[in-house]
Amino acid sequence: MIAFLQILSVFLWFILSPSGTSRFISVPLDHREPRGKQIEISYTLFQPYEEQKETLLLIEDPLDNYFQQSMDLRKLANEFNLVQIKGRHQSEVLLNTLRATGETDWSKAYQLLNVDQHARDLERVRKALLGDQPVHLVGFSGAAAYLHYYLSLYPEKVSSLISFNPLLLDLQKNLNFRDPAPCPEAQANRFWLGYLWHAHSERLCPDTGDTDDFPFYAFLQWGFLVPGLWKNRDDDVALKVRLFEHSYDLLANRLNDQPPSIAAAWLKQKSQPIWKELEKAPFSVHGVDYDKGRLYEGKLLIVGAVHDKLLSRYCYDVLAEFYPQSSLMLLRDGHALGKLRATRLQRELIRSFLLEDNQEKIGVYQSLREAGLLYDKRNSNNL
Repeated sequence: MIAFLQILSVFLWFILSPSGTSRFISVPLDHREPRGKQIEISYTLFQPYEEQKETLLLIEDPLDNYFQQSMDLRKLANEFNLVQIKGRHQSEVLLNTLRATGETDWSKAYQLLNVDQHARDLERVRKALLGDQPVHLVGFSGAAAYLHYYLSLYPEKVSSLISFNPLLLDLQKNLNFRDPAPCPEAQANRFWLGYLWHAHSERLCPDTGDTDDFPFYAFLQWGFLVPGLWKNRDDDVALKVRLFEHSYDLLANRLNDQPPSIAAAWLKQKSQPIWKELEKAPFSVHGVDYDKGRLYEGKLLIVGAVHDKLLSRYCYDVLAEFYPQSSLMLLRDGHALGKLRATRLQRELIRSFLLEDNQEKIGVYQSLREAGLLYDKRNSNNL
């Protein structure tokens, strides 16, 4: 319980809205019609833009924001042009377009808010700031999945990518990896998914001898402290689109007869309007072209949590194989990386990788080891 409250106190520290200067850029409402109707999206500069600095791009994801705030990386703005893209899901023009008839057009909602549209928005921002110069990217969970998709479209535009727990659920399905949180008695709801998001235990179910100090009942009791989890977001169109994309990754074209996981059932349940449109009039769904990763010549660091209850940790091993210059770091942590956040080492980890500062890398690794976070695959007893 003490560890649970410590982690929650760290989360609360991140609630404060980041300070910075907002700018706006026009992008196509639908990138399939680049000369058609335009909308504005915003991005935040945390310091005045300086051309001599390297640029670091972040992008928001509706599902990530549902469970927690983004990593606070504002201190990196002293050395990099730190830019956070807010996302097209905040455009009133877009939302009004979807509700032009008085009801939400869910098929059009997917077409205008899918991962491809967000990735092409990111490219517009990169080009506006940097021209032909490549950019550094950092992302967590769903935002990291956006960035892998972007990388498959524009590998030559990325200097480096740091990917924290990328939520690429199609890898888990296509490779037939075991569901990392098989609790048959649990019910599919947002509290259960929230628990899977934040938990960092090796076991979750009482009948498997769970001795973790972050049990489900404590999460239900204190979960109101977690930003976003207890808010009513049922009318959030962009969130439903993101839930649809993740549930499609888990459920579409499955090769086995196993029932869907609890997480997959909840994801589909909450995005049911889009699933109904897909069944009524099938449409193409975008996914990452992992083979394009072999064309990527930049650096990639994948930071994966071995106690992730949303994505099998073996997905990170497979993902790293798609990129010629990838590095993989496994941490004894959960999907939300609560333990890493509590150490406040993520800024140093990112900085040392981007600047290729070997001395700082050694210091970060040593600090992570001393905190008991580094996972060594060669030692099966280090869980």
